[in-house]
Amino acid sequence: METPITIIFAGRSGCGKGTQLKLLRDYMAKHSTAEAFSSVTGDMFRAFFNESTYTSQHSKEVTAKGQLQPLFLTIYLWASALVQSFDPSKHLYIDGYPRRIEESVVVDSMLSFYGRKNVVVINFVVSAETSKNRMLSRGRADDTAENVDTRVAWYDEQVTPAIEYFRNKEGYVFFDIDAERSIEEIHADIISKLNIA
Repeated sequence: METPITIIFAGRSGCGKGTQLKLLRDYMAKHSTAEAFSSVTGDMFRAFFNESTYTSQHSKEVTAKGQLQPLFLTIYLWASALVQSFDPSKHLYIDGYPRRIEESVVVDSMLSFYGRKNVVVINFVVSAETSKNRMLSRGRADDTAENVDTRVAWYDEQVTPAIEYFRNKEGYVFFDIDAERSIEEIHADIISKLNIA
């Protein structure tokens, strides 16, 4: 039986990690017998915003202001998805979390609980300026100049320490990927580093 892989995709907004996750999923679908389970926080929140509860609508307003979602809600969404749908035989791709050091501790405990070993962290490295330009060019309603500046600031303050938590931690393999290059070059680099060609 094939050993499933676990990968955390990390990087600034606009770094291309969502695109690379899709490319890797497609690649693995052709080169692996195991299926995949993707846990993408952004997708979870977008679906959550379509609900009609007070919490979902208030959460939607938080995103519209470019602010970081509360810790309890972020953990609730991705933890619920895993509790309900996790399959140990599947590859696990994580995108959009952890974004705070507290989440890193919870993610670590989750991966330990599920017995996931040799977890790969792919850190997509782009400059703050590149991140800003890409967010502004994608045309989302909440990507205002002010919101973009806020996201760049909290990435440095909150997300960077959360990702660095895994860099030298036992059981994790950490790769920094230059994400200023073309989509094709980045994808090839990932395949090479994962040694799954």
